Amino acid sequence: WAKETQLSILQILPINDTTANYSWTDSYPYAAISVYALHPQYLSISQLEYSLPRDLVEEYNSQKDELNALSLIDYEKMISGKWKFVKAVFEEHQNEILKDRNFKKFIKDNEEWLVPYSAFCVLRDKYNTPNFNDWKTHKKYIAGKIAPFFSSSSKDFEASMLHAWVQYQLHLQLKEAIDYTHGLGISVKGDLPIGIYRYSVEAWTEPELFGMDFQAGAPPDQFTDLGQNWEFPTYNWEAMKEDGYRWWKNRFKALEQYFDAMRIDHILGFFRIWRMPMSATQGILGYFYPAVPVRTEEFYHRHIPFDEYRYCQPFINDQILWDFFGDERDAIQHQFMNNHFNGTYSFKEEFDSQRKLVDYFKENPHPWAENQLISLAANVLFLKEETENGETVYHPRFNIDKTSSFQYLADWEQRAIYDLYVDYFFKRQDGLWYQKAMEKLPMILNATDMLICGEDLGLVPDSVPVVMDQLAITALKVQRMPSDDIPWYNPKDAGYMNVVTASSHDSSTLRQWWHEDRNLTQQYYNQQLGQQGGAPEQLESHLAEMIMKQHLYNDAMLAIFPIQEFLATDNELANPNIDEERINNPAVFPHYWRYRMHLNLESLMSKEDFNQKIAGWVTDSNRA
Repeated sequence: WAKETQLSILQILPINDTTANYSWTDSYPYAAISVYALHPQYLSISQLEYSLPRDLVEEYNSQKDELNALSLIDYEKMISGKWKFVKAVFEEHQNEILKDRNFKKFIKDNEEWLVPYSAFCVLRDKYNTPNFNDWKTHKKYIAGKIAPFFSSSSKDFEASMLHAWVQYQLHLQLKEAIDYTHGLGISVKGDLPIGIYRYSVEAWTEPELFGMDFQAGAPPDQFTDLGQNWEFPTYNWEAMKEDGYRWWKNRFKALEQYFDAMRIDHILGFFRIWRMPMSATQGILGYFYPAVPVRTEEFYHRHIPFDEYRYCQPFINDQILWDFFGDERDAIQHQFMNNHFNGTYSFKEEFDSQRKLVDYFKENPHPWAENQLISLAANVLFLKEETENGETVYHPRFNIDKTSSFQYLADWEQRAIYDLYVDYFFKRQDGLWYQKAMEKLPMILNATDMLICGEDLGLVPDSVPVVMDQLAITALKVQRMPSDDIPWYNPKDAGYMNVVTASSHDSSTLRQWWHEDRNLTQQYYNQQLGQQGGAPEQLESHLAEMIMKQHLYNDAMLAIFPIQEFLATDNELANPNIDEERINNPAVFPHYWRYRMHLNLESLMSKEDFNQKIAGWVTDSNRA
């Protein structure tokens, strides 16, 4: 289809294995249990080297038809079905499979990651959890004790070989698809998640490379006021630096087998990460790491009357209790708080963190009280950090001026603290972050020939575009997520080293966005699209086409669109149910990733007028 429509590149989301619990939560593609293993969900049963046992063919076809009839993916049925059928193939042909020279070669070539991955899968399934801390054996990874999993005398040999063989088949099938695509003159762009899953092969085998006592995420942005907590460990960059970033270089080499270009998810993570203590559940209680923090003496130099208890503990008084809980305030205070009998309160020790509150409400559900208390636990001005060398330092809480704690300070104290906040977030960090990025990115990127594209959305420091320009990393421009203080980005302003798009997998689709803010839509309709009068209720196909074309007719190297946006330019092909078109909503975590194209590619291939229309745009834009 891409060939037919003159498109030159296909971009896909991450395809690494995320199988942690065999539940719908594994549908999230940015939480891989291995940065090397491919996801078994992509395995084509009909394309395996050996055929399905005859007595299962009817059941397989029936299940396939049932799943293919759904408008959204049923992840759990799909993954349990795939495993049932692939196990049956493996068991029936096991003798031939284990003698296969090519399979043996695959194991030998990939044993560094394949042996620990297969053993991890066997142990995950044996103990019904990916959390290796809860396993009865092999909690701590020791290579010598894992090697026997690949020995034919081991009771775990067959299960280990099954996982290795599935990876071999996935590799063959992906390579065949990539070679076919390349044969048509089309490039393929992959997606590299910034984080690793907390209970992954890498966290098990090399925990020293990660900050296992912390969580990574993102500060508040246009997706969510509370920030994001991805629950991933952070990176121990100092440990990675010691061997020249071997871990990253190997990861890029593995991806290079398949991809011509690579989107680096949240490239800002190479400059600094948004880090939260394990006691937090919301991203709002994070801070930048590394960062130039606030030290006690700086408070005094700025004439700020620093009091660690007042500044770093949730501020709660009678009025705040009333504002948060109304008539329920006495009951809530009684159960969860200490009364200091001076009009202020503090959380009881058993409830004094977001994590403790979440754990309590798991056993005692009360959604309203839980949300309010968790929000109140974030009513702090500064976050305290104990550094590795034993020093105590502080970081202002994001949106400090929006906290009720801030509102109860004197005006002069508010001004002094807000000046410090602005300095911390928008001035003092840039030099440090430039240095940190330039320490690692050149070394890592020199190890690959892939075109590197950085996803640089969110709160972007000034050093980021400078480094990306110096290292020839293309930047991402999503029209409705501008980095400057403007309502939207104009694609005609894009320079060559940009990838432009109308939407991303994290955003609503164009047709959904059209309904979100009617005032903004009206402004966009008149000013960006140059149309007169009132904006129509729905995004009409000719308007979707105009939006696509303005992304194609500019100087950017690449314009890449979600498939939904192509379909929006044709009334017959657009999905009648627009709410089934969104892929992810970052404000909801965990989110069920279950988007499914409502047409199949065979039917899309037959839409000659539609395909020629797109081919015409592309040809015209190349001439332009």
